[in-house]
Amino acid sequence: MSLGLWIEVRPSDDVTALCARVANMGYSALHVHFPARCDTALAQRVAHAAAAYSLAISAVSGYASMVRPAAAPMGYTLAQLHELIALLPLLGTRYVVCWAGTLAEDLLAEHPANRSAAAHAQLSTSLAQLLPALDVVDGVLLIEPFCSHILGNVAELAQFIEHTNSPYLGLVLDPPNLMLPQSWASQRTQIDVMVQRLAPYIGLVHLKDMRLEGDNLELPGPGGGVLDYAAFLGALERYAISAPRVVEHVSLDTAAAARAFVLGNKIGVG
Repeated sequence: MSLGLWIEVRPSDDVTALCARVANMGYSALHVHFPARCDTALAQRVAHAAAAYSLAISAVSGYASMVRPAAAPMGYTLAQLHELIALLPLLGTRYVVCWAGTLAEDLLAEHPANRSAAAHAQLSTSLAQLLPALDVVDGVLLIEPFCSHILGNVAELAQFIEHTNSPYLGLVLDPPNLMLPQSWASQRTQIDVMVQRLAPYIGLVHLKDMRLEGDNLELPGPGGGVLDYAAFLGALERYAISAPRVVEHVSLDTAAAARAFVLGNKIGVG
């Protein structure tokens, strides 16, 4: 199983050294996040360094919020996301990742109006503003869902994508983002239902973990929590999910161990 790694890249980074380190750990792809934005020069540097070390760029991200388009929760407003979409051909990928988002100031917090008609209208308006830019470059916007956001469950997410019915819209499969702690005892069933229902729209798979510290949800890298990786990887095989797999929420110092953990669990699937 080929695995990619989620990395952050800033203009001041030595991108060549970063790609060399990732490739030397055995990774074959990247999800590149640009917390300080990306211009043509940085995109060229990233594309060149990735190619030099045979690293595919599976996706890039600015993580704008479609329900708070003027906010920049992880580097990009919705308007600025157009800049990153325009750079997709240069970066060698079709996929850009974005939040559906929450109306709360805290990126991961719930808001009582997240499921209101107004929030859904803003979500649709934001997407409509992005679709022409995606059409120009044949790009695909992948929504990364989260349980406290609008579209925070499997049914709502699938229904929105089906209703939109656009070749330029898909999603990131990330089970820990969609399972509430009180439901973790039934995670095997939830994962199976999730993968089966969302299978037609999955453009990227994120690999991380989940645990509680007291009452606080934590989302560490693979192997750092209680996610049933045998069930997760088994469902990916069972429903023939071919989308790239990307390890996230790890540092460069722990990325090799996370990769070994995922591959070790893959051996037991079947």
